[in-house]
Amino acid sequence: MEADPQPDSLEGWVAVRENAFAEPEPHKLRFLVGWNEIESKFAVTCHNRTLQEQQRGAAGPAAGEGGEERPAPEQQQSWAGLFSAQALLGVHRQLAALSEGLEPCFPQLPPVLPGQSSGSLWTLLFPSGPVLEEAELEALCRGLERYLGWALELCGRRVVLDSLFAQDQQHEAEYFENLHEFRRKALKGHLVRAKEALRRVLQKHKNTDTMMALMKVYEEEDEAFQELVTMATQFYQYLLQPFRDMRELATLYRLEILKSLQIGRLGPKRIEALQKEAEDWTEQAEEAVCSIQDITVNYFKETVTALAAMHKQMEQDRKRFGHATWASASPRLENLKYMLAKETLQHMRARELCLNHKRTDIRKNMENLDEQEENIALVEKLEIEYYETQLELYNVQFEILKHEEMLLITQLDTLRRQIKEKQDEVVYYDTCENPEELQVIEQTVGQHCACSSEITTLRLKTQRLEAKRGTICARRAYLRNKKDQCEESHRFQLQQAQENTKRFHQHHSIQLKRDKMKEEEKKKKAWISQERQKTLERLKTFKEKCPAEFVLKTSRSQPRSAKQPQGISHQTPALSPQRVSITSPSPKQLKSTRPAQARSLKTACGNTPSDIAVQIFVPAGDPKQQKHNEGLIMPPLPPPPPPPLPVCQPLPLKTSVTTKDQLLRLNSEGSTESAATRRLDDSSKRSVNNYTGKYTNAD
Repeated sequence: MEADPQPDSLEGWVAVRENAFAEPEPHKLRFLVGWNEIESKFAVTCHNRTLQEQQRGAAGPAAGEGGEERPAPEQQQSWAGLFSAQALLGVHRQLAALSEGLEPCFPQLPPVLPGQSSGSLWTLLFPSGPVLEEAELEALCRGLERYLGWALELCGRRVVLDSLFAQDQQHEAEYFENLHEFRRKALKGHLVRAKEALRRVLQKHKNTDTMMALMKVYEEEDEAFQELVTMATQFYQYLLQPFRDMRELATLYRLEILKSLQIGRLGPKRIEALQKEAEDWTEQAEEAVCSIQDITVNYFKETVTALAAMHKQMEQDRKRFGHATWASASPRLENLKYMLAKETLQHMRARELCLNHKRTDIRKNMENLDEQEENIALVEKLEIEYYETQLELYNVQFEILKHEEMLLITQLDTLRRQIKEKQDEVVYYDTCENPEELQVIEQTVGQHCACSSEITTLRLKTQRLEAKRGTICARRAYLRNKKDQCEESHRFQLQQAQENTKRFHQHHSIQLKRDKMKEEEKKKKAWISQERQKTLERLKTFKEKCPAEFVLKTSRSQPRSAKQPQGISHQTPALSPQRVSITSPSPKQLKSTRPAQARSLKTACGNTPSDIAVQIFVPAGDPKQQKHNEGLIMPPLPPPPPPPLPVCQPLPLKTSVTTKDQLLRLNSEGSTESAATRRLDDSSKRSVNNYTGKYTNAD
């Protein structure tokens, strides 16, 4: 017998997205239809005019600035395809199913188009299809263009484009949603609606003035809370199911591997592989357990939040009514306190499990670290994190003890109320006229004794609860001492870490500054190298585009005195608009020049050179003239440094004879060089005077 399918099964169904056919922004599309004679099909082309205009508008300024902007790859601007008459008819049926107004708009196509066969044997043997005129084909194409424009307005851009140009299943996946995600969203929506319903019921408390109306609101509130608990349970059970399956699967595989390891005929490599696989499955099981604990914490957080809101609202309601009127609602308040304490206790215990697991992970990380100097800072960081987790765990344990005590207090209040109600019961005895009535009185007295025994039982329960409360107080005191010790250790650890950091900065501040300076220098060098490379690339590009003239400049000669006589000038051939004069003084002029040179040494810095830089341009196309110029004009050797000057004293200049004698005396006393040295000096000075211009050779 086949099993009936479950009513809530989603097998065979697909979930369509809510905004599957939404149009994000309007686009201006233009369809062009033409007849392809080679393929005997209609060629349909679609252009997105909006994107094309945007691209043109963005490309204009970008081209003016030298930039280049490309459109986004996901935004397609044009589509094209070849469609037969049957394919276009199928697209029309799909679009007409979405919009009935398109049914009469589709143009009537001929039964057989040019180049197509009807499918019969005679047509295959003797292909003689109908011949349509060019005007008829043109009219048919224009009709298809109008039809596609109407379909675009009625069905939307996305539907029309996907119906015509969808080539794979990836575009179809955009319309559907994952079933697991769809179910999760549905359950989440139910939970949100249940929370909203409970919130609306809680807002009704302000509008109630009588106790009877308030009791009806309490009934609605209980129903809304029960619906909230049901929806929250379904939602979080759905979230828990995959992790539970993973935990069971990992545990099963781990047990199977452990059984396989007990066989003694396995090799060492196989044993090592199985052990590693067992460790992997153990880790997956632990991760699944952690996820289950986190989801459980979230579930109890939802229920605790709802119960806390209900309890707060009921405490506000109690202030509006008197003690006698509120007596009918006091049992519900006690029950609500008990439920709140119980749910909060479970919430705190779930958090305690999560913190214990976190503390265990930190301890494992510390144990796995090697004893090296590099891991000292990491160990200190893990220790601080461990202390913080331990303090948080102590706080959670305090909350657990607090709500355990609240549970006991709630039970004690209930027992005391019941004892008081039993004690406040009044028994009235009437007068007796016959023995039978005495028997009835004895039964009533027996019932009163039974009530006394119930009171005794309630008092015994109260004593036991008080003893448990005392135990909780002792545990709280012990836990407070442990927390104080942990806080002291944590404070000492933080202080030690701060001192270590301060000491490190004090001892290594100089090294840190050096490292910083090195980094800055390195960045500066890198920037200079980068700029230099850019400059070289620009120069290379400039030389390739515009070849420049190469200029050769000789070293600048010393400026001549204004009183130096001019000699015979040797003129070079006129190769440029400017002429170059090369002077060679005579021996007599050299003798008269020496005193002038000694006299002009003091004022050499103040005098401006009277020479003019002359450039000689040599055409690149005349090699003979270039060789001739190279022979005539050669760059001179650099002059030797001048001899040290003697200390000059003020000399009385009375007559020319004394001046000449004094000059001769200065030359004889201030120079200890030989005659050969003087000749070398004179020749060097003569070479300097011979070349008093700047020579330039341009290719």
